[in-house]
Amino acid sequence: MKEIQIKKYVLYLFGISILAFILNKLYIRNWILENDMPEFIKIVTFSIPNLIEAIIVTLISTGILLQMRQHFSKKFGSMKIKHVHILASSVTTIYVISQELKFHNLGGNNVYDPYDLIASFIGLIGTFGLIRLFGFADKTGIDTRD
Repeated sequence: MKEIQIKKYVLYLFGISILAFILNKLYIRNWILENDMPEFIKIVTFSIPNLIEAIIVTLISTGILLQMRQHFSKKFGSMKIKHVHILASSVTTIYVISQELKFHNLGGNNVYDPYDLIASFIGLIGTFGLIRLFGFADKTGIDTRD
């Protein structure tokens, strides 16, 4: 089976998101709390993990579904890439939003905050838009953004 050649921007987005999450968790939040910062800055800082979660999970689920489409090509090979992107984003949306609304606690100890919900939606819509606009994988028959 051929390996999916993920586009460089997807890899960069994934790496930068992980780095931003770590920096936010270990340094930025503490610095914001120790200094008298405007409320808007605090809201953004505390909502960044939700934004990043939406980005990361969308990218991972897209990659998994594209790999499954390729592996099970007899059953799913005719599935359009557009539908794979929609399915990956839909599954991610259900997971992220249901977690935020406390239907489950798979992501850890979660506290409801409407700003977190907004950040999640921004991450979900933004990542879906990027994937649809630029594709996910290089043109190897895997992803042609149809």
